[in-house]
Amino acid sequence: MGTVLGVALVVLGIAIGFIVTFLFSWGKEVELFVGALLVVAGAVVGFVVEWLIDLGYRRNRELQQQLGGQSDRMQVQGVIVPGGGQSSDTSEALADFLRQRDQELHDMRDQLAAHDDQMETLRTEFEAYQRTHPDDLTVIKGIGPVYQWKLRDIGFNTYKQLAKADPDQLRRMLDVKNWQRVNVETWIEQARDWAQRGE
Repeated sequence: MGTVLGVALVVLGIAIGFIVTFLFSWGKEVELFVGALLVVAGAVVGFVVEWLIDLGYRRNRELQQQLGGQSDRMQVQGVIVPGGGQSSDTSEALADFLRQRDQELHDMRDQLAAHDDQMETLRTEFEAYQRTHPDDLTVIKGIGPVYQWKLRDIGFNTYKQLAKADPDQLRRMLDVKNWQRVNVETWIEQARDWAQRGE
């Protein structure tokens, strides 16, 4: 279409050139010069117009492709596209999607309940273990229930055992990092005091 417009403008330029030279009765040389100028001007204008039309057409096509791609994605995901209506396939896809999400949510709730039960069982076992154990290590400043549990897991169940521990080895066994404020040496000293009290 742009090419046709360009050719039309060239022809129009030639025609205007001849009409202008005829009306003003200029010589043939001026007539040819003006005609040539109008031909060049028509060609330039035709080229520019063609380029603009092609550019607009390309952008319009790209926009249609983008909108078409988004519309396809929305239909695949079960979203209703305005003006496009909703087919029964889309309704079924949306219903399946919602059923799957419901099932996933139900499964996650079951898993959470199972984890809660396991935690409660472990807590009960730990409390029973604490009650039956002869030495309560949490009386030592700096040792709470967590560190008491860790100490018992690595074999330190009494004040006497803790009093005889090597500080560096105990730190490695508990995996104490340098940045943590855990003073194993004071634990050992306090454990010695508690062990002497029990004797």
